[in-house]
Amino acid sequence: MAHIVVYLQRTPRGLHPASAIALCWARDIASERGASVTAVAAGDAGSFDRGLVKAAGRFGADTVLFGGPEALANLQGRLLPVHVLLPWTMEGQAMAQRLAYDEPVPRWIERPHPPFGGPDAVTGVIAGTLPWHNLSTELDAEYEDSVEQVDLPAWLMPSGEDGPTFRATETGPRRYIAEGPLDVEVLKRLRAAGATAAEPVDVTDVSGGTFFWFDARSSTLPAACVERSPESRLFLFPGRRSELDPTWSSADWVFGGPWPDAFARLEGVLGEARGE
Repeated sequence: MAHIVVYLQRTPRGLHPASAIALCWARDIASERGASVTAVAAGDAGSFDRGLVKAAGRFGADTVLFGGPEALANLQGRLLPVHVLLPWTMEGQAMAQRLAYDEPVPRWIERPHPPFGGPDAVTGVIAGTLPWHNLSTELDAEYEDSVEQVDLPAWLMPSGEDGPTFRATETGPRRYIAEGPLDVEVLKRLRAAGATAAEPVDVTDVSGGTFFWFDARSSTLPAACVERSPESRLFLFPGRRSELDPTWSSADWVFGGPWPDAFARLEGVLGEARGE
């Protein structure tokens, strides 16, 4: 049987959006071609892992493996996967450097069931749509001995409760940044979502919350965005731009198309978050 491997990146609110989209896409390909989907992540065998396992089953994985720094490379050598999918983030790109394949090819996934003929040998996924699978699959995780070697982030504190599964947005305030004028329709939708105006520097100076960044001119995020708080979510809206930019690795989501339409695609999850 052919294998597809997906790297799961953690965030304080559960699975990273790009990993969720990568799983959904891998599930489509695997179901069509009779392949299996194996998710791999750094773990500590603690309660936080359980939330990640739930997310993996929800979005399309068949199995989940937690391991140390070389877990993804070890899995490549053992399974010889036809595709490896990982987030087009700094962490995802660092994991790709451990593989014996070529450099990852970034792909901006802007809609469910993307029209690409298939992923590359190693694909860096940019999340441009919401996850389209919501399965009820319950998985049991496997662990490598090397899991004890993982250098876990400071925000991952031990807890007796299951960790978070997945959230599109962050808790806390919502802010928007406009590199240029916004039309009335976009401003109306932002106000309805409870978002207030902010400056680019706030993305790195503020400790959390959700940021909506509108920029149809350069669509290039400042290098400082890499240093933003892990407890924030950054949505980039590049307008009608059709070519991805390498700096998008600093964003959690990149929603293209006319701004009112792009933002409207989020209103369902924004409303759900406000009701929590």
